[in-house]
Amino acid sequence: MKFTVTSNDLLQQLQAVAKVISSKSVAAVPVLENILFELQGHILTLTASDLSNRLTCSIAVNNQGEDGAFAVRAGIVLDSLKELPDQPIEIEVDGGKATVTYSNGHYSFLTTAADIYPEGTVLEEARTLEVPAQALLKGLERTVFAASDDDRRPVMTGVYLDFFEDKLVCVASDGRILARHTDTNIKSEAAAAFCLPARIALLLTRGLLAKETDPVQISFDTKNVTFTMKGGALTARLLDGKFPNYNSVIPPSSPHNITVDKDQLFFASKRAAIFSNRASNLVIFDFADGAIRISSQDLDLSIAAEETIPCSGQEPGTRVRIGFDFNYLQRILQSLSSEQIQISLADQTRAGIITPLTTDEGIDICTLIIPMKLLGE
Repeated sequence: MKFTVTSNDLLQQLQAVAKVISSKSVAAVPVLENILFELQGHILTLTASDLSNRLTCSIAVNNQGEDGAFAVRAGIVLDSLKELPDQPIEIEVDGGKATVTYSNGHYSFLTTAADIYPEGTVLEEARTLEVPAQALLKGLERTVFAASDDDRRPVMTGVYLDFFEDKLVCVASDGRILARHTDTNIKSEAAAAFCLPARIALLLTRGLLAKETDPVQISFDTKNVTFTMKGGALTARLLDGKFPNYNSVIPPSSPHNITVDKDQLFFASKRAAIFSNRASNLVIFDFADGAIRISSQDLDLSIAAEETIPCSGQEPGTRVRIGFDFNYLQRILQSLSSEQIQISLADQTRAGIITPLTTDEGIDICTLIIPMKLLGE
């Protein structure tokens, strides 16, 4: 078995599939520290897996021998290729040994038989949908940041994809913040829904979907989902459990609807947060008379900060004072691309709604943040 390929092209594909490898899975099943190479004609398919997920990518090569397959430890092949300048390389596998020959030298290392590498999951009675790659990318990017990292409620540690006949809704929440992205450009023949682990959503958003221009085929059953793209496929275990009714926690209306420049709000809050108590990260916002007074303090260290920025839209003579954990507020503001945002508030006991003033056609974005109790008020 022998083929030639450009070193940088191979390295990029190896780095992409290696992201699915998990140290926990390797401890349980040592063969999962390997990447599987399968050569058929002039197409080389690379596969990496953990106990729940499987990622494949394909790359064109120049096959100079017979078709075949082998597995090799991810670390050795990645580390060796990283040190090479971009150039054509020849990989030959014979008798359980691989040799990588480059312009002025070679590497050699042992391989593992391909037949002991775990086979992929077969979906049962799967449903299949097609979604534009960039639409899926935006839906996941604008929601995954809100997913919980608390494994005690597994279903909250992912992004919920809710397919309707006239729209796709992506939602994530950790109980303190919520992000909902609705795309009415995506249609489905019938309603369907599943919850995708945040780790898998990040694999999709941080590389796999970025360069895709063709629609993504999504096939799923009650336990697993497969995303099939032009350059490969990702199969993942879905999260079990019933996702909460996300619409019920979003207030339908609020008496205070304030418009503010997102960057002004973000950077002023960030400066104030430096002087907040490290345990709470509390930043207080006082909305009144066309301005927002942003303040924070740490009584233990005797430090404080205050800043005022302009806003609009609030009824004259009204005032609302509310506190947010800046770490959560920051995640929301960084997810929004609109220059102007609207903050909808009622009082200190009810969630604040933050929405962009401008979005792409057919897109609705809604984020929610739970306020913090202000002592003495």
